[in-house]
Amino acid sequence: MKVLVVEPDRYEAALRERLAAAGDVDYRAVAGQGALVAAVKERDYDALFVRLGVAVDQAVLAAAPSLKWVITPTTGHDHVDLEGLKARGVELISLKGETDFLDRISSTAEHTWAVLLALLRHVPAAHQDVLAGKWRREPFLGRELAGQTLGVAGYGRLGRMVAEYGKAFRMRVLIHDVAVAALKRATPGLEAVSADELLASSDVLSLHLPLEPQTAGWLSRERVAKLKRSAVLVNTARGELLDDVAVLDALESGALGGAAVDVLSGDSRWEAVSAADATTARWLALARAGRALVTPHIGGYGASALHSTREHVVNRFLERAGLAGKERR
Repeated sequence: MKVLVVEPDRYEAALRERLAAAGDVDYRAVAGQGALVAAVKERDYDALFVRLGVAVDQAVLAAAPSLKWVITPTTGHDHVDLEGLKARGVELISLKGETDFLDRISSTAEHTWAVLLALLRHVPAAHQDVLAGKWRREPFLGRELAGQTLGVAGYGRLGRMVAEYGKAFRMRVLIHDVAVAALKRATPGLEAVSADELLASSDVLSLHLPLEPQTAGWLSRERVAKLKRSAVLVNTARGELLDDVAVLDALESGALGGAAVDVLSGDSRWEAVSAADATTARWLALARAGRALVTPHIGGYGASALHSTREHVVNRFLERAGLAGKERR
């Protein structure tokens, strides 16, 4: 069997030893979609390990006629042509639905609170002020969270974690999900509410919805208008959940109190987010003005999370390929 891994830095020696049971494994960092197509054309690969941002599209599938497995250490599949895989009979191995395993991965939920606290307490600006040789308090009056209302949109794995952290901060916590059944798992102390009530009541609105056709653009202009002027938005899920223009208009006009985002629309594609893009430029201008905080999709980029997720998909691949227990010892 021939296997291509396009994320070589994330598969350390122990995982490589295990993957060697599959046969001939190549580790190559590819710099763009064209480079990926060229790489899969070079050899007749049976399996392809990718990551978020590496699109398995029609061009890749056409270049890999013997492909049997696509493996991605993600829960989202927006970088994979699912219909194309189905038509070809290619099996997708991912983290979607791996509930027991994923409940132990908290990196993105923790980052949600990191960016929220950094925004509300002006941490980046205060730090830069100190580095500039100053020692001032006056420009950096912050906001406390105790007694405020946290609204969690999306009560899946990460939404549940973020909601529990909110209780630890002594916040009132409201939850909403487009899948009503998810709310039946709510723990004591949480309040399940409608989307309208969530928006109207939240001092902090944190998005944790999956990116699906029914959730794309969920935070629309109409919904942005229902938020408090003092409300703060946090998005560590997917940039495409927002109507960017509506959110940016609200931030620039003062109709929204602030935003901390780890994701921007399109950042899961090969093309890097560019400051030349008009929407990105507006986000960066707000960040410079202290009204927004932007990080480069690093919510899940924790050492433990990276190791655990890659190890998990390697195990799943070896199981599905009938190779579990045949690793080199």
